[in-house]
Amino acid sequence: MAATEIDLATWPRREALALFRRFQKPQYSVTARIDVTAILARKAQAARFSGYLACVHAAGAGLHAVPELRCRIRGDRVVIHDRLRLSPTLQFPDGRLGFTYLDWQPEFAAFAPAARAEITATLARGEMEPGIEGEDGVAFLSCQPWLDFTAFDNPVFDADDTIPRVCWGRYTPEPAGRWTMAVALQVHHGLADGAHVAAFFAAMQAACAEFAA
Repeated sequence: MAATEIDLATWPRREALALFRRFQKPQYSVTARIDVTAILARKAQAARFSGYLACVHAAGAGLHAVPELRCRIRGDRVVIHDRLRLSPTLQFPDGRLGFTYLDWQPEFAAFAPAARAEITATLARGEMEPGIEGEDGVAFLSCQPWLDFTAFDNPVFDADDTIPRVCWGRYTPEPAGRWTMAVALQVHHGLADGAHVAAFFAAMQAACAEFAA
C-alpha cells in the first residue's frame, strides 16, 4: 500500500475542499439498497462460503473503484492511497466490540482465506484494537444484521476525518425471490460528491452480482 500526494494547485476539487473544510461536520451519509441475491444463492450452495466476507469484499470493491474514496486529508496536504485496508467491527464471545484489519485483494478467492485467518486471530487475542495509530489508509466497516435500517450515521474524529465508513444491514426478502440489504456510505464532502457516492454503490452492486453461479 502506498500514498501519493496530490498537487492541490491543479486538483479539480481544491475549491470544494476549501469550502467544506469550513463546516463543523462536512461528513455526510447516504443509504441505498444493494441486491445480494447472488451472495445468498452462493451461500446456499457452499457450506464454507461466508456471506459476511462476501459483503466485506464487495464493499472494498466499491471503495477501490472510486479514487475520491481513497483520498485523505493530512493537514495542508491531500494524498491518495493505491490500496486500502478494511477494518470491520467484530463481536467477541462476551459481547464486547472489537476491530480487525484486512488486506483487500481484488480476487475474492485470495481475499477470503486471509481475511478469515485474520478475523480468527483477532478473536483469539480478545483485544479491542480500535485503530492503527497514524494510519489513514483504511476504511471502517460495520454490519447491523439485526436491522433493516433506512439511514445510518457514524461518529467521526474531527472535521478533517476523511476515512469512509460503510455499514450494511439485515438481508431482506423482496418480490420474485430477490434479497436486498441496506448499505450506508459516509464520506467527507470535501472529497466526494453525490456522483462519487453513486459510483460506489454501482461498483458494490456489480461486485455482489459476480457471486452468481
